[in-house]
Amino acid sequence: MAVELKIGTRGIRGELTKTFTPAFLELHGLFRVGFVEYVETETESILGMCFACKTKYGWMCSFNHDDVLTYIGNGIWDLKPYKAAKSEDNDNPW
Repeated sequence: MAVELKIGTRGIRGELTKTFTPAFLELHGLFRVGFVEYVETETESILGMCFACKTKYGWMCSFNHDDVLTYIGNGIWDLKPYKAAKSEDNDNPW
């Protein structure tokens, strides 16, 4: 039985990379680019693996394992970047 990636398959990037092998994801247009060292922006900090995928708007990168990806077909993905819930006290994680 062959594994196939059906159109409309959706999940967070962390789930997809744990479910499918890197070679299978590359065959379907989701490429591991490399490791991103710690980078801090105004809204978030980034540390981890960077993935690139082709979208209907062009190539985009996923920097967060919580980004939502949906397979559209023919190696094209829809990428929705993860947005953390806003809290009133940003300094206190609890």
